[in-house]
Amino acid sequence: MASATSDVDGLTDSQVAFFKENGYIGPFPLYTPEDAVRRWNRAKLEMVVSKNKPHHSEVINYDRHLDCAALSEHVTRPEIVSKLRSLMGDNILCWKTNIFPKYPGDAGTGWHQVETFAAAQAGETPVPALKYTENPILVTSELTVWTAFSPARREHGCLTFIPGSHKKWYYDESKPMSQKADSKRHDFFGFDYSELKIDKDWDPDSVESVKMEMEAGQFVIFLARCVHGSLSNTTKDQTRMGFASRYVSPSVKVYENIDRLREFGDEIDLAYHGCVLVSGQDKYGHNRIHAKNLNGYPFKKPF
Repeated sequence: MASATSDVDGLTDSQVAFFKENGYIGPFPLYTPEDAVRRWNRAKLEMVVSKNKPHHSEVINYDRHLDCAALSEHVTRPEIVSKLRSLMGDNILCWKTNIFPKYPGDAGTGWHQVETFAAAQAGETPVPALKYTENPILVTSELTVWTAFSPARREHGCLTFIPGSHKKWYYDESKPMSQKADSKRHDFFGFDYSELKIDKDWDPDSVESVKMEMEAGQFVIFLARCVHGSLSNTTKDQTRMGFASRYVSPSVKVYENIDRLREFGDEIDLAYHGCVLVSGQDKYGHNRIHAKNLNGYPFKKPF
């Protein structure tokens, strides 16, 4: 898909229509490839020396935008937020971020779809992280922005999407999953997402899919409800580095009555957590809002 008229413009009508039909839109330019590498190197250093890390889990790679200035700046970039506003309306919170490295030889991530981001330890009933209290003003109340900080072509393990799959539930995120620590399947931390399929006979590999190849510095926007996954990294010496920033309307309750997050065989205390207002206003007051990150860097609201 072509980018909007300029990098900081919202989406065109045709791009909004494409998103409604397919559940994703992009990729769009954000950084030059060289700048993307420099920014990620800066972020890595900041994450190491940070005085106030949100947590110390090496498995749950969440929310480093809350202590790393390079990532604090990234989640509020006007090039990103302007396009989110075309789909979500003027009032937007960043509620979560994930780091997604894929090292040489790593398997791909299996097909999956989520909306409440329910999480639990193996065998436990997942607890929803998001509670939707209103219907979306425009297209959606939840969006993910996935930015490539390194080349993300097929051989690196690029994202994959099944166009239009957001219109139907193929997976049940409320079901518990089992974990096999030594698993080499097309899964994530030993969890096999195929266990969540509603129709066990449905084969997602038999339907049309899109391989979202991206250059370093580009980003794609998608609904987590759009069935997605990733390919394997078949290179010998190139790590694919992706960073997902996730956004909701202020009407959504985040981690309501949840103090600790148990996921992928690890656990973190959510005392650090807060959302970042990246556009407009929060008229609801459901969630804690961080005006600065945990090390005092102020979040900049472009709109």
